[in-house]
Amino acid sequence: MKDKAYFEIRLESLGGLGANLCGKMLGELGVKYLGLNGAAFSSYGSEKRGSPVSSFIRWCDGDKEILINSPVREPDILGIFQENILMKYPWPDILEMPRKMVINTQKNAEALIQNYPWLSGKIYYLDGISIAMRTKSRINMIMLGAMMKALEDEDIVKGQNRESRDFMSCGRKLIEETVGKKYPELLEINQNGFMAGYEMVRQFRGKGNGGIIPEGHQEKLIWGYENAPIGGINPLAGSMASNDLSPSRSGYMPLFDESKCIHCGLCDSTCPDMVFQFKKGTYKGKEQMMNRGLDYHYCKGCLRCVSVCPVNALVVGVEAEHPDPQWFVPDKDLVASNIHWTQKASDGWITGESYMSERRNDGGVR
Repeated sequence: MKDKAYFEIRLESLGGLGANLCGKMLGELGVKYLGLNGAAFSSYGSEKRGSPVSSFIRWCDGDKEILINSPVREPDILGIFQENILMKYPWPDILEMPRKMVINTQKNAEALIQNYPWLSGKIYYLDGISIAMRTKSRINMIMLGAMMKALEDEDIVKGQNRESRDFMSCGRKLIEETVGKKYPELLEINQNGFMAGYEMVRQFRGKGNGGIIPEGHQEKLIWGYENAPIGGINPLAGSMASNDLSPSRSGYMPLFDESKCIHCGLCDSTCPDMVFQFKKGTYKGKEQMMNRGLDYHYCKGCLRCVSVCPVNALVVGVEAEHPDPQWFVPDKDLVASNIHWTQKASDGWITGESYMSERRNDGGVR
């Protein structure tokens, strides 16, 4: 705050993990409990699981005004809800490395330094997957707790936290007003997740140089309002064939038992991303299209197929237990040379219920 007009926070996430709500709550925390002026808004594409989400939060002293509403590009604190987002570094729309980062990851400090040597500043990290499964909470509440840990020693917080005000009590009250009013039955588990995120986060100092991100990696707008052509053809059309939706899964995946499958096609009908691969074959003496498996590159883990399967040929499994599923059948009709199998993390599918309370079935849960 000494050198900048605003204290800025940025959250990077995927749709379905609750970063939008977390950002709104951080904005309210500054305004309602710290006596600050604040603004919070998000940027996201289609409202579905797996789409990129960025949340921007600004605070300033209560006697000043926030006069801008542009995205945060030089954050003081950067929250990473899904570790695979680190693989996107250097980020084209972030101009300067933050002083602090909060990362949801299953890696320890040594592994983070080895895999991401460019990390700089103070790094807060926690295994939100395990915490969410243990507390049966949502990942956004756990990340909110971790963000509170990163915020508590900031001057803007300490300066407003007079009269022995308990910073964490402010957070619990915020959850009560935000989550408790809408979902009172989930209040306790979300507060438990919030406190666990605060208490279990660890930290180390990154060894990178930090500072300004090289200009060659920064986002450049080739077309603007002065030179954009009117009409014409979009030369940058997107294609699902080159997308890998696997990072948007939340620690769970559909497991396929072909021996139980009756090849009814309900899974294919309900799947939003055409994951299932059907080939000609013979079932009960009749020639028909038969389900051969899933192309997990395009599976974002919505688990609709599990819900509609009438014979339990599809069940919910913990993805970490199935790193190389035998029923993974790539779609050979799609030509996509740059798709790769990536290691996943578990986050937002965990709600008020946990897979640990479900009945196990063929390595998964029913």
